[in-house]
Amino acid sequence: MHTIPGQEIADIFRKAIRKETEVVAVGYSWNDAFAGNAHIRIDGYDLLIFNDCLELDYVDTATAPDGRTGDFDKWFDDGDEPVSLMNQEEVARMERILEEAPVIGPIAERPVP
Repeated sequence: MHTIPGQEIADIFRKAIRKETEVVAVGYSWNDAFAGNAHIRIDGYDLLIFNDCLELDYVDTATAPDGRTGDFDKWFDDGDEPVSLMNQEEVARMERILEEAPVIGPIAERPVP
């Protein structure tokens, strides 16, 4: 199984910033996560994003619609962590989007391909 490059997730964030796709929080809001992982869905990607006191810190894990996965350790080792690939303005805009994201119920587990 191929892994998701961090740049792909950074591009998904940019797509959300341009309002080309919807961002939703799964199970509870970004603000409710406050200091821990928040489950966010963007353009079919399921992301666990570490919320550090309402700041977008890093992407912990990601699952693409096609089943590929990525995680912080791999991205960090490769110098490809998605949040670090964004500029400060992009991160600030993404934080506002996350704060305003509607909350949906839990998403059912995806079948294993």
